[in-house]
Amino acid sequence: MHTHQPENAEWARQNGYEFNPGEAEDLLDHVRGTYRNRPFETYDLRTERGGSGGHYYYWRTIAVISLEGLRLPNFELLPRRETSGMNLLVVKGLDLNLAPNASTDERAMVEAFNKNYSIFGGGARNAMEASIKSAPHLVPRLSDLASILKPSVLRFLATAVTGSIKIHDGYVKIEAAETRVIRPGISHTVLKGSEREDLLNIANDFLEVFANITYESPLRSLTLQNNFRPAQLLGTLIGIVIGFLVGGMASIVLLFTSSNKVLYFFPLLVLAGVFLGG
Repeated sequence: MHTHQPENAEWARQNGYEFNPGEAEDLLDHVRGTYRNRPFETYDLRTERGGSGGHYYYWRTIAVISLEGLRLPNFELLPRRETSGMNLLVVKGLDLNLAPNASTDERAMVEAFNKNYSIFGGGARNAMEASIKSAPHLVPRLSDLASILKPSVLRFLATAVTGSIKIHDGYVKIEAAETRVIRPGISHTVLKGSEREDLLNIANDFLEVFANITYESPLRSLTLQNNFRPAQLLGTLIGIVIGFLVGGMASIVLLFTSSNKVLYFFPLLVLAGVFLGG
C-alpha cells in the first residue's frame, strides 16, 4: 500500500492533532484530536481476508468517535454492496418490514434501507452467535433497535455513503466506503490528510441525527425480523459441497468418454454444480 504519512502528518500538524505514524504493523497514521466538539481517532487498519485464491491484506481508513452521552444499543450496519459473500450464505441481518397500509414515503425509506444496509443487533458476529445458540440475551431486543430506526435515521442512511458502521459500548466506529464495483480483490480504501474529515463529518452527522430523534415518532407499523436461520445456512453449505462433488464427478466421467475439446467445459460443470447446490 502506498503510504500517505506526509499528508496525514501535515493535516494533524495544521489542526493541532496528535499524530503517531505507526503504533503497530497493522495500524498506521493514528491521529487523535477533537473535531466538531467531539474527541476522535482516525487510523489506517490492515485486515486479513481469505478466499479461493488464498489470503491477502487490505487497508481501510477508520474513524472512532465517542457517543458523548447518547444511549444507543450496540449494533452494526454493513453495506449490502460489501457483503455479497454473506448474502450467499443467507446471512443478511435483520429485515425491516412495514404493514401493507403504510404510506408511500415510509415504504420508500424502508425499501431503501433494506437495499443498502444490513443491520445486526450487537454486531454481526454476536448476532449470528445468538441465533445459533438461541441466546437472545447476547444482543439487543428487536424492539430496542426498532425504537431507534426512526424516519430521520432512515433518511440519513438512504443518502450516506459509508463502509460499515458499528455502535459498541459508547463509541461509533465507521469505515471508509468501498468504492470499487468489481470485487473481490485487494482493494485499499484509504483516506489521506484532510480527506479524513469527510469520514468524520459522516460520523458526526450520524450521531447528531440520533441526538435529535428523542421526540420524533417512530414508524408505527415498523417491525424487525431476524432472517438468519442456522439450519438454512447449514443446508446451503451442504448443497454447495454436494454440487461441487457432483460437478467434479461429471467432469471425471467426461474426461474418459469425450474428446479433448470438452476439457474446456470441466470448470464450468463444477461451477454449475456449486451454483445449483447453493
